[in-house]
Amino acid sequence: MSLVATTCARSALRRVRLSGWKRSLSTIELDDRRKRVVVLGAGWAATSVLRGLSDKFQTVAISPRAYFVFTPLLASTSCGTLEPRTALESVRSLKPSEYFEASVQSIDFEKKEVLCLSPLQGWDPSKAFSVKYDKLVIAVGAHTQTFNIPGVREHAYFLKETKDAIKIRKRILGCFEEASLPSTSEERRRQLLHFCVVGGGPTGVEFSAELHDLIHDDLSRHYPSLIPLVSISLYDVAPRILSMFDSVLADYAANHFARQGIHVHTRRTVTRIDDGVVHLKEEGPVKCGMIVWSTGLDMTPLIKELKGVKKDHKAGRIMTDGYLHLLDSASEAEHPKVIPDVYAIGDCAVIEGDELPSTAQVASQQGAWLRRHLNRLAKYEAKAIAAPPKAQETSAETTAVDIDSKVGRGFRYHNILTLAYLGSWNAIAQRSKGHGIRGRIAWFLWRGAYMTKTISLRNKIRVPLLWLVRNPHK
Repeated sequence: MSLVATTCARSALRRVRLSGWKRSLSTIELDDRRKRVVVLGAGWAATSVLRGLSDKFQTVAISPRAYFVFTPLLASTSCGTLEPRTALESVRSLKPSEYFEASVQSIDFEKKEVLCLSPLQGWDPSKAFSVKYDKLVIAVGAHTQTFNIPGVREHAYFLKETKDAIKIRKRILGCFEEASLPSTSEERRRQLLHFCVVGGGPTGVEFSAELHDLIHDDLSRHYPSLIPLVSISLYDVAPRILSMFDSVLADYAANHFARQGIHVHTRRTVTRIDDGVVHLKEEGPVKCGMIVWSTGLDMTPLIKELKGVKKDHKAGRIMTDGYLHLLDSASEAEHPKVIPDVYAIGDCAVIEGDELPSTAQVASQQGAWLRRHLNRLAKYEAKAIAAPPKAQETSAETTAVDIDSKVGRGFRYHNILTLAYLGSWNAIAQRSKGHGIRGRIAWFLWRGAYMTKTISLRNKIRVPLLWLVRNPHK
């Protein structure tokens, strides 16, 4: 029996090894065999770093959110086109060596460690823990900017998380249900069925388009008598919506919205928001059933409170050099001074002298570049250790910037396609200024891009299937 048991155990162990399973090292068990790369965040930038990082590193992911949100699908999720789980991917599915569901409260660059608190322990300061790093990647993203306008956080709906999308979906259906009651007055019905969107960027535009499709393609079958009372208003402070697109494409989007009955109001300033009322400087109070807020970026508390680093004056983002190294506060453009072994990418950071749009595409490309760069650095350092003593002495005198230049060039952004859905199977796509596509072909590109960018095979299959069959009441 013992021989049989031993044989079975060996066979099982062999199957486990063949399946690629390996036990993750905990931070307590860390030894000197591998350098530790600590990645803060679970967004586009952070997950792009974690995916495919060399096993020469021990990767530690730290984020208060245990999943990656595929943000371009949130508009579809909020309007019932897709299920919330199609926009989610577990951080652990990326197979970091260790993951902590926690938020970083502070960073000590001299000691090379981060101090963390976990929401699972009620943010109890007595249970704070520190994690040391050899290399640190700051990719904590950003919050939605409210510009300190009274009532925004209390009465508006945001679109940054799946829980926001679920709240929006419930509110939309709630507005229609209340409007369908016999005791609801005509004035109240019109208010409930007036949906306001603040922010003329891609998120605000795509949500308006998805909402229009939901109402006219799906809800019209359930509430046919209410459809004539429905109105959608899109407000933006800029002279036109979709400012990152060529003016020809932006005008096409505005005209398409006008044909669909979506009212676009540019050069509008929101002064206050009450329950069911948007106060505009130019028009006064506007009654509505729901307000969706999608304007600008606001830095997280960690970035706001981070000391000793250079920040831009526009949005308070931390600044980096061309190799995405975090810049010291004493750094000058002519003589950049970097903080050793610390990188910053995504919405929380900006490259000095090269401001890029705050989009998922930029964050994803930065994360992928940094992953490849760190892998090249690992190979370079391994060769340096194996080199003769004289070569090692020369290598020791080399600065981080010099090493970076030896293993590859700095980050370069390549705009593959900037996309925006406009509703009714129409979209716009732009590669560069003056080179754009619009209409049904752009719509195919839009859907194809989102299907290919989803991480798991499960969602690559599920998303197109749910696009074919929609049920907003699920």
